Amino acid sequence: MLPVLITTFVLGCAFATGWFADLPQEYGIYTNDIFNADEVRDYEIIYLNGRNEATTPVLYELTAFGKKINLRLRQNNHLTAPDFSVAVTDGNSTRVLSGSGYDNCYYLHRDEETTAAVNLCQSHQMEGLVFLPNETLEIFPFRSPALKFHAGERLPHIIRKANHKLNPFTDDGINLNLNYDSDIYRKKRETRKNARMTIEAALFLDEPAYRIFAPFFDYNDEKLRDMLLAYINGVQALFHHPSLGKSIDIVLVKIEIFKKQPSDLPHFEGERNQLLDSFCLYNEKHNPRGDENPRHWDMGLYVSGLNFFASENGRRSDATMGLATVNGVCTEKYNCIIAEFGTTNVFGKPYPSAGFTSVYILAHEMGHNIGMHHDSTGNNCPKEGYIMSPSRGTNGETVWSSCSANVVSTMTSTKCLDDSPHSPVKNFDHMKYDNNPGQIWRAKKQCELLIRDHDAELFNPDRLEDICENLQCKTPHRSGFYFAGPALQGTDCGTNKWCQGGKCVRKEEKAVKVVKGGWSNWTPVGECSSGCIKKSRGYQPRRRTCTEPKPVNTDEGCEGPSYDVQICKDDKICSKKKRKTVTEYATEKCREFSKILPDLDPKANGLQAMHESARLWMACAVFCKRKDADMYYTPRIELNDLGTDPYFPDGTWCHNDGLTNYYCLQHHCLPENFKYVKGSFQEDVAFSQNAAPKTTKPSNELLHYLGLDLNGKPLLTTLMPSQANPTFEDDWTDKDYLEVGDHLG
Repeated sequence: MLPVLITTFVLGCAFATGWFADLPQEYGIYTNDIFNADEVRDYEIIYLNGRNEATTPVLYELTAFGKKINLRLRQNNHLTAPDFSVAVTDGNSTRVLSGSGYDNCYYLHRDEETTAAVNLCQSHQMEGLVFLPNETLEIFPFRSPALKFHAGERLPHIIRKANHKLNPFTDDGINLNLNYDSDIYRKKRETRKNARMTIEAALFLDEPAYRIFAPFFDYNDEKLRDMLLAYINGVQALFHHPSLGKSIDIVLVKIEIFKKQPSDLPHFEGERNQLLDSFCLYNEKHNPRGDENPRHWDMGLYVSGLNFFASENGRRSDATMGLATVNGVCTEKYNCIIAEFGTTNVFGKPYPSAGFTSVYILAHEMGHNIGMHHDSTGNNCPKEGYIMSPSRGTNGETVWSSCSANVVSTMTSTKCLDDSPHSPVKNFDHMKYDNNPGQIWRAKKQCELLIRDHDAELFNPDRLEDICENLQCKTPHRSGFYFAGPALQGTDCGTNKWCQGGKCVRKEEKAVKVVKGGWSNWTPVGECSSGCIKKSRGYQPRRRTCTEPKPVNTDEGCEGPSYDVQICKDDKICSKKKRKTVTEYATEKCREFSKILPDLDPKANGLQAMHESARLWMACAVFCKRKDADMYYTPRIELNDLGTDPYFPDGTWCHNDGLTNYYCLQHHCLPENFKYVKGSFQEDVAFSQNAAPKTTKPSNELLHYLGLDLNGKPLLTTLMPSQANPTFEDDWTDKDYLEVGDHLG
């Protein structure tokens, strides 16, 4: 067929702003209103004709940014399985999410210098990416009510330059001794050299995980589905990383979300061996037989919100985060793995598997299932620093070792990894994230998912270059910070930089436009609420967003908090007879806390500490008498993530300096007329609020730092960071694979 000629003109920023305001939300994958943070780049408008659906290849010829680009597009038959489905199961009822029935409208181009991946799913419209030697271009249709004035089939499109240690694995795999001359395991050493492997996978999200994530997504199953697609795409990016040597494709055959756990899939509360056995039986039972069946999958992935555990020497160990059988892929009984996602301990503190660090956990277990052992186990690779390390942390370990790459290059081929599915189903294709899910799930969204709090943000936004190795998060509603692990592939880590392979690298040579962010107006304050404590006031929360304008290719411009609390008069809601003394309020809270923490004395009075300028939280924290010591203690670490507030309510009186009354505001004792400026107050000691691999009691130094003597005087006023955040790296080491004898026994 003749090439489709494309007319191009450059669109300036001033003119573009008005037009882009009309872009619909469904283009958020590529645009986020164009002026979203870190996303304004050089762009042009092109006009293209509709494709001739009866001909292949589809040819396009265009000029953009002074470059002539010829695209020879052929249908891509290697994204998602043709019968891919997403089902939400609730007991005996199953609902299949809409989105099936689309034609094969995904296309690829490849020549010596250029590759492209686009979809032509909508008539006369193109969406996708063109990869040039030194940069990437995005193409997507422009929609606006003004389009009705354009004649014929030529539709305007926008083309722009794109910006594109704690984890237990010592015993997480089962070795299988299989007959590699069988029909299942057929040696193809010559053809494997250049053949591309494809893992057809089915993902099952269990009921505990659904209960964790569904409220965060407002019980919207489509949003939950898209999060799981981003999750799998993050895993796919790891299996496409150059350090692996040969890329392995992951193709989803199905996703099943359990609102209610199936009766034939007991989870044994997370006991790892029983759970793996249970899922392997379920996986074998429900996986259609025969690799020729389009609904058959090579590997079953059980993604769980449970805290996996094992019994070791009569004691419970919570170090396990996944379990798999080595060389189990393509077998009927052992092509099954389990992995945590969204998991917290009994105090609500996140394990490394709580957020997108679970991407590395799942990739690690899949590595076992295709034949990889731990680095340093039977090989000469270092014990730490790579994905197959026996101890996965929230710090680094984002690439494959040479030992893992050697397994892939020399592994015996299996027939099930040699077949390739055909066309994807729109909305269900994890490759829509283009191996860079961090471009959609940005650092803030990753923090929100980890803590499941929409007010979550980066703990130290001044050090963006560090997030590729270890993203740290905070929220105004809790103290301390949280390790989220390495940021997702493609996450922006500075001006014109993004995370690739755990490193913060430059996206392209040419400088991009920078727009500093600006705050919106504060939302109207809510109704006045109060703890009705004597001498105190009420409080009213308010919020603002960094959207006027949104920051572009920078995190500068929006300094200060997005969440704020103001003092209000509470006389109308608190009559004199209703008001409690601060001691009465603290005593009631201590009785409540003692039901959770048995070390607290439920019969003793609670109290309020004196104000300290170096520790602004002191006079706003509730202190309770301990049973095991002659001291008072504030459980601000233990209760931080349980939804049980260990502080006095905002508006509680906490100090007077002779001129001004001070009140508790966001857990800090501050002057009544306090106005935030950058650096107004900081944590005296930054506590990591992540879960430890095993239950440990606070050190004596930490107990005293958070304690008062019986007269209400501080026991310790300073604390070293190392005393606040002990290292548990070795305690996360765990054998997360099983030998076949262990599995069968």
